[in-house]
This record gives sequence, structure tokens and C-alpha cells, in this order.
Amino acid sequence: MVNKIIDEGQDIKTKQIIISGGIKSFLQGYYLINKCKLPSIYGQASTFLQYAKEDYELIKQFIDYQVKGLSLAYAFLRVKESKSDVK
Repeated sequence: MVNKIIDEGQDIKTKQIIISGGIKSFLQGYYLINKCKLPSIYGQASTFLQYAKEDYELIKQFIDYQVKGLSLAYAFLRVKESKSDVK
């Protein structure tokens, strides 16, 4: 939706986006960040809280995994444009 607003040339006041809602992994976050035409970050509140209610070591491992995975995604992956993205 944000990209459509930008493509239509509508004036927007925000210059950064927080992507949230149903993101389960760093791969989904990486994909959405790369598809967004504005600088963005993503949140994983629900998934994070599932680990946080267990114990400290489990949440620490989860966070380390997500950070390392996102770093690897940036290093080795590229999001391809789909036919619907090309105009």
C-alpha cells in the first residue's frame, strides 16, 4: 500500500516505515524491507513474546538467530522483482 501511494505521487509526511503484523522470521522481514520504497524496519512482537515467556536463554538464542540470519540475508540474498512489480 505504501509503495502504491508513492507511485501515485501522493504527498506523504512520513519518511520511514515500521512493518509489523504476522512476521515470523528474518526472511519475511528481509523481503518486506526490500520491497518497501521507504526506509523501514520490521517487528516480530508475537513471535518474540512466544520465546520471551519461556526463559532468558531461549529468547537470547532466538534473538541471536534472527540477527545473524538477517545479516546473512543481506550478504547473500537479493529480492527479485516479480512481473507485477514491473510497470
